[in-house]
Amino acid sequence: MPDAMDRNQEYAEAFAADALANHKGRLQQRVGRITCANLDCGDAIHPARTALGAQLCIECQREEEAAAHPGRIGAVE
Repeated sequence: MPDAMDRNQEYAEAFAADALANHKGRLQQRVGRITCANLDCGDAIHPARTALGAQLCIECQREEEAAAHPGRIGAVE
């Protein structure tokens, strides 16, 4: 006969399995653009960044981050 700890363990395992399934589902739905969303650019976005949901090419992303954080070390000006 299962006691309270057994039931808690079963609940925790089921909860973790559901959370992992939900996370994997969201990752598979997450698709970025093939080309940069910047209308003045249109360069291709690397497939690894596309899989992460990237909307900008690496150069435009750097420029956007530099504009958002002026004076930051490593910022492109």
